[in-house]
Amino acid sequence: MNAKIDLPGHAQYPHLFSPLDLGHTQLRNRCIMGSMHTGLEELPDGFERMAAFYAERAAGDVGMIITGGISPNEEGGMVVTDDQGNPLVSASKLNNQEEAAGHRMVTDAVHEAAPDCKICLQILHMGALAYNEGAVAPSPVRSRIGAFSPAELDEEGIEKQIADHAYCATLAQQSGYDGVEIIGSAGYLLSTFLVEKTNQRERPLGRLL
Repeated sequence: MNAKIDLPGHAQYPHLFSPLDLGHTQLRNRCIMGSMHTGLEELPDGFERMAAFYAERAAGDVGMIITGGISPNEEGGMVVTDDQGNPLVSASKLNNQEEAAGHRMVTDAVHEAAPDCKICLQILHMGALAYNEGAVAPSPVRSRIGAFSPAELDEEGIEKQIADHAYCATLAQQSGYDGVEIIGSAGYLLSTFLVEKTNQRERPLGRLL
């Protein structure tokens, strides 16, 4: 009987470290760091910490990085406040120029560490799972793991969410990100429009579908 030989990783996956042509751009290899929330996004020095964290991964030869979820507006995530309850600029949200300047620190650090490494911003609207009193959803159905009961979006509110996603993507491009990923699963805003339990609306959804 022939003994089994354990091949090194690169021999088992011969294309893993070869470039991947996506048509409009090229990845230096097929190693992708998937999106994960690091816990740095809400810290006072979150931009600096995220810049150092992702730059180290870029220097380790990953081909593309996808950030942890970044909210496109206040109601879509966690509101970061000071001791007096005043909202603070944080890396967990991107919907103004001040935050864009902070995110530029992250992309610059990554591209300086590895000019051919791509970094994409994940746009994450948490919907009923958002940790703030302004949470919104298709219907006012509180999630079993949510902290707040969301307000039902009317047509104007839906249009606002669409516009905020688009603006977040625009700011991401201005901030130096190489692309965006919009999450539409896991009980977050977009997926809750597709489930009867969380979408009990009687009005047509219009262009959202």
